[in-house]
Amino acid sequence: MKMNFFSKAEEKWNDFLQSKISLYGLYRNYDYGPKGKNFVSGISQFISHRVLLEYSIINDVRKIHSSKSVSKFIEEVYWRIYWRGWLENKPSVWKHFINKKNENYDYALYEKAILGKTELSFFNSWVDELKEFNYLHNHTRMWFASTWIFNLGLPWELGAKFFLEHLYDGDSASNTLSWRWVAGLHTKGKKYLFTPKNLRKFSNNRFNVDLINNKQIDLFDEFDADFSDSVYSYKMKQKNKQLFLFENDLNFNSLKQLIDRYENVFLILLDNQDRNIKISDKVFNFKNLLLNEFESKFSNMQKIKSYNLHEKIENFTQVDVLYPGVGENLDFLESLESQRNVKFNYLVREEDLYSWKYARKGFFKFKENIPKINEFIKN
Repeated sequence: MKMNFFSKAEEKWNDFLQSKISLYGLYRNYDYGPKGKNFVSGISQFISHRVLLEYSIINDVRKIHSSKSVSKFIEEVYWRIYWRGWLENKPSVWKHFINKKNENYDYALYEKAILGKTELSFFNSWVDELKEFNYLHNHTRMWFASTWIFNLGLPWELGAKFFLEHLYDGDSASNTLSWRWVAGLHTKGKKYLFTPKNLRKFSNNRFNVDLINNKQIDLFDEFDADFSDSVYSYKMKQKNKQLFLFENDLNFNSLKQLIDRYENVFLILLDNQDRNIKISDKVFNFKNLLLNEFESKFSNMQKIKSYNLHEKIENFTQVDVLYPGVGENLDFLESLESQRNVKFNYLVREEDLYSWKYARKGFFKFKENIPKINEFIKN
């Protein structure tokens, strides 16, 4: 049976919006297990690929709910926008993460961790759940990362890469910076540790332990995260007849008119040989199916794997690119541009540029400007 991911995304979102969002603030931190009734939206895999656009979600909520009753959910959506904006403002954080060569750690323990064979039964169950469902509840992700860093004593970078390998909703900004937040690197010195009581309560008594045996670990960056303003030089302006776009921005409603203006649109699937972090077969296939469905909506679009793009690009000296954001896709484009005689014209949504300029410091500073962003994105 053919899977219609785009219809499924809309159905899940509308169901949550109409009947479940009012309970989100009360129960969002409870993880009742992969087969239990959780009170999260379940749409993160579609938001991370922008099948559902963050700004449209916010506007949908504001149309039918008072801001106070659903403020926690809207805030979580803004965390995603904030994470991405923060990484755009400090792209060197991604570069250092992706290029970090971790060498001084317990290799045998690392192997046990990624196989779910440690002495910690609760952690092992999360590893199994991640691999089976390619998803973890957000609270469980925090427990997982805290256990990985402070209990097992493994490098946070390896844990963040492990998530990117297996999560359907894994993305460069939210994933990388959330791990840094748990590690005490994003908000300096404020690492995330949890107690047996916290684990027991919010797992609905599924995990009962007497002691969380954390090590005294304090992490520090070995580099200065300099600001960059390069993304603000881009506009949402067509300059060429060809367009490239990737799997992490597939929003039909906001892109249809733009895509229809091009003679040729190439929908690029980044192959594992062009990735620094190799994604699992299940994640790769999920992305591939999303692209197949998006491609079927347009007559001027052709899906192409990244290793075939070198041949295509020989015919062009300039190409428009829907800006994929700091991460693997942009790294690939920058490498391609340096190897070939081609110039990319990046197109960035106005909503992104407006929101990201407020994401240069902590989230609570960003939060002060949410009313301005709400006004800007209003339909």
